[in-house]
Amino acid sequence: MKPTRSTDEDDGGLDSLLDTMTNVVGILVLVLIVTQMSVADVVTRITTENQIDEEAVEQLNQQLEVEQSELRDLEKILVNPIEIDEDKLRQELELNKDLLARKKALLEQRKKEKNEFALKITKDEEMAAKNSKIVADTAAKRKELETLISTSLEKKAELAAKLDQTPRVKAPADIQISIPNPRPAPPGIKQLMVICSGNRLYPVNIDAFRKDAELKAKSIINRFNLKRDPVKGIDPAKFKQQYEKLKQQDEFFDVEYYVQGDRWPRFRLIPRENKGGFGKELINPRSRLRRWFSTVDFTKYYARFYVLPDSFDAYVIARRFFSQKKILAGWDPQNANWTLTSHVPGGIELGPPRPKPPPPPPGTPPPAKPKPANVID
Repeated sequence: MKPTRSTDEDDGGLDSLLDTMTNVVGILVLVLIVTQMSVADVVTRITTENQIDEEAVEQLNQQLEVEQSELRDLEKILVNPIEIDEDKLRQELELNKDLLARKKALLEQRKKEKNEFALKITKDEEMAAKNSKIVADTAAKRKELETLISTSLEKKAELAAKLDQTPRVKAPADIQISIPNPRPAPPGIKQLMVICSGNRLYPVNIDAFRKDAELKAKSIINRFNLKRDPVKGIDPAKFKQQYEKLKQQDEFFDVEYYVQGDRWPRFRLIPRENKGGFGKELINPRSRLRRWFSTVDFTKYYARFYVLPDSFDAYVIARRFFSQKKILAGWDPQNANWTLTSHVPGGIELGPPRPKPPPPPPGTPPPAKPKPANVID
């Protein structure tokens, strides 16, 4: 026999179900109450926090319109490549290139003008500074000149007072000179040199100086045996060492010995200071200068004056005396640094002998004789 449930067990199951359902419904009621309260707060908070700013909306609308305008401009520019006209595009490119070149040239021109303007401003500033300096220098110079003029006027007044107290002196007689007539010296007549230096007269016995220099040079060659090597000839260094140490003088000159080009012995005559004679001494027969000229046979000599710039007066006085004595003479002006130099006779040549020149070809005419120089006037 199948067992059956008792009535007590069935009633206990329904009670549990009712309890459960009652609990669930109570919980739902509580949730609903809480939910209603929270929703009100949330709606209030959202409404408060999300109020619409009308100014911001207006700015956004304006920005949108600008972007839409830019979009329309881009749509106009971005055309379909298939629809592009190549000729028109090339023309536009050429036009743009020409326009770019013109703008570039204009920019260069403006840059150049700007540089020129800056340079002009710099030059103007330099000129202004220079003019300012000139003005300052001119003012200083003017002040200096004013001082100089004042001093000069005082000096002039002082000199004028002295001049008034100075006795009158008769002017010397005019110096008369003959008109030059250059011409050669007569055949067979020799030259007598007279140097006019320091406004004094220095007569020269050049033959005596040359002979003395020749004897001294040959004495050096023989004493030191300088000619022992016929191929090398006279040793220039050894000869020069001894020759240039020589000393000589006479009444009017000091002699300096030297070697020219390591080849030729020479000498120069240096007038001794204040040892020459004044031109006026020629008038006195007993003067030292007049006695010297009295030893010269002027039938065999003519006088040639070598005149330095400071001695023209001495020359004029001497020339007048020679003209009165009917003595042939001439003159040769020289510069202030001129000195009389001379060779040494005797065929003395230093160093190895030079080869003899070849004989002239047959039929060569002999060299023309030089014309005599115009040494007297």
